[in-house]
Amino acid sequence: MTLSPNQIVARAFAAHAGDYERHASLQAEIAARLAVLLPPLNQPDILEIGCGTGFLTRHLLDQYSHGDFLITDLANEMVDQCRARYQSTNGRAIRFAVMDGEVPECEAGFDLIAMSMTLQWFSDPVGGIDRLKALLKPGGQLLYATLAPNNCPEWRSAQDLCGLRNGMIPMPEMPGVVERESREVNYGSAIAFLRALRSIGANTPRPGYAPLPPGSLRAALRRLDQDHGARVTWRIVYGLISA
Repeated sequence: MTLSPNQIVARAFAAHAGDYERHASLQAEIAARLAVLLPPLNQPDILEIGCGTGFLTRHLLDQYSHGDFLITDLANEMVDQCRARYQSTNGRAIRFAVMDGEVPECEAGFDLIAMSMTLQWFSDPVGGIDRLKALLKPGGQLLYATLAPNNCPEWRSAQDLCGLRNGMIPMPEMPGVVERESREVNYGSAIAFLRALRSIGANTPRPGYAPLPPGSLRAALRRLDQDHGARVTWRIVYGLISA
C-alpha cells in the first residue's frame, strides 16, 4: 500500500510519541513563545491542530479556563499521549480526535484555531491555512508558529558545498506573519543534529527525495562540523490571521 505524504509524517511521529516530550525542547520553547500571542477571549471554542504531546495544549488550557476545546493530531499515538495528560483537567470540555489538519473534518464555528510547528508538514501550507480559516467564526483568529523559508541554512550549505541535494521541506512565505526569530542550537556534533531530528520523528524529507548514500551523508556531516561547529539555526515565523 502506498502511503500519502501526510500518512508518512504521521507514521514517523507515531513511532516516537513515547520519547517526544523528552527530546523536543525546541518545540516546547516555540510553543511557549507562541502562547504569548494568544488573544484575550471569553468562553471560546478552540481547535488545536497538531497537538503532539501537548506543548501548546497546556498553554491553551491555562489561558482559557472557560474554553471548549477540540484537540487534534494526525498521529493517533500523539493524541493518546496528549489525552493522558489533559483529559481530566478540571473537568473542562476537552475533546480529542485523530484528524488531518490539512483536510479538517469538523464543523465550522471556532473562535480560535492554534497550531505550533505543524504547518511545515502540510503538503500545501498556504492552502491549509485557507481551509482552516473557513472554520472560524466571524472575527475568529488563527494563530500559528512554523518554519520560515530557508530554514537550517548551515545544513543546507554543507550539502550544497558537497554537491548534494538537500531533502528539507521547502516552505513558502506564509500569510499573517507578525514575528520572526532565529534560534541557533549547538548540537555538539553534526551526527547529533540528525539524531535529534530522528528522536522526535521530524526527519521525514520532502516528497520525492532520495536519501543520501552513506558516503555522501558522512561528507555533508563533516562539512557541517568543519564550517559551523554543528551549530544550526532554526528560523521560525509566528502568524495571526483574522476571519
